[in-house]
Amino acid sequence: MRIDLRKSSSASFLVILSMGFAAAFIMQWPKPTAMVLAGISLLAGFGALLAFCKRGEHKYALQARKAIFITSGCFGLAFIALAWKQRQAAPAFSSASLVAAALLGLGAFAAFILTKSIGVHR
Repeated sequence: MRIDLRKSSSASFLVILSMGFAAAFIMQWPKPTAMVLAGISLLAGFGALLAFCKRGEHKYALQARKAIFITSGCFGLAFIALAWKQRQAAPAFSSASLVAAALLGLGAFAAFILTKSIGVHR
C-alpha cells in the first residue's frame, strides 16, 4: 500500500496531536486529568490509523478495526481496574479513569461505524 503524504495530512495531524496529548499526560501524571489526556491520546492515534485506512483497501480497514478493538479493550480494562483500585484513596482519579474508559469505548464504536462505511463506499 503506497501512501501519498500530501493526501494524508489529516492523519499526520492526528499523529502529532496524539503525541502532544501523550506528552501532556506525562507532564500531568499525578493529577486526575492525566487519565483523560491518555484516553484522548489513544483516540487521536486510532483516528490517525483510520485516516490512513481510508486511503487503502477494505482489508486494511478490517485489520485496523481489529487492532483498535483489542487495544481499546485492553486499555479500557486497565482504566477500569485502576478506577476500582483507587476508588477509596482518590475518588477524582477513579472518576477520570472511568471517563477515559468511556472515551475508549466510544472510540471503538466509532471505529466500527467508520470501517463499515469504508467497505460500503468501495
